[in-house]
Amino acid sequence: MLPEGYTLDWYRQSFADERVRAGIRRSLFATTCAILVGLGIVIPALVWTHLRAPRFKKWLEFLSILPWALPTIVLALALIRAYVGPYNVSRTWILIAAYTLGALPLMFRAIDASLSAVDLRTMTEAAQTLGAGWLTMLRRIILPNISAGILSAALLTASLASGEYVLSRLLGGIGWRTFALYQAEWQSIDGRVAAALAVLGFTFTWLVSMGLILLSSRRGQTGLISNK
Repeated sequence: MLPEGYTLDWYRQSFADERVRAGIRRSLFATTCAILVGLGIVIPALVWTHLRAPRFKKWLEFLSILPWALPTIVLALALIRAYVGPYNVSRTWILIAAYTLGALPLMFRAIDASLSAVDLRTMTEAAQTLGAGWLTMLRRIILPNISAGILSAALLTASLASGEYVLSRLLGGIGWRTFALYQAEWQSIDGRVAAALAVLGFTFTWLVSMGLILLSSRRGQTGLISNK
């Protein structure tokens, strides 16, 4: 009943499988693209809403939570029927779009909270008075002030996308398997390798979380020093 000893053989076996390494690369690629696409949609929409049309904020919030109102399998089949069937769009990009849609409510809340915590209108009006354009304001004023929300949105999206199985199975399929698919596959082959893969997935999420927390703390300390 007692374990015979500790070993790292199952971790070595996991990394020795080229398919698992390819699944990790695919998961990282899909997660990174989902974060970039989601931020590119949410940040401009919320900035415009906060500055120009606050009354439309409730409608944006309603649209952002619509993906959560649909079961995952319904969302996946709808995307396949709407884009893959008629237009033969790559399933890889459809999977990234599905990750982005699934993370929209999380991104919306994180970015909206950061924008609500700063006096965005006053800062942008002061920057425009000094002759700054919209790109300059976005790069030097808006994004630095909502960096905590951006990091939180990235962390939540990475946590959601890295362990998503249903969307990866239906949209990626056997031709573009992510890390979650190989983890589920090994559960029926060898539980020890599956346990090692589960620990690796947890370690990845933990490392991303710690990295974002450290980056956020460093930005906060830099901001305090500059204010002083």
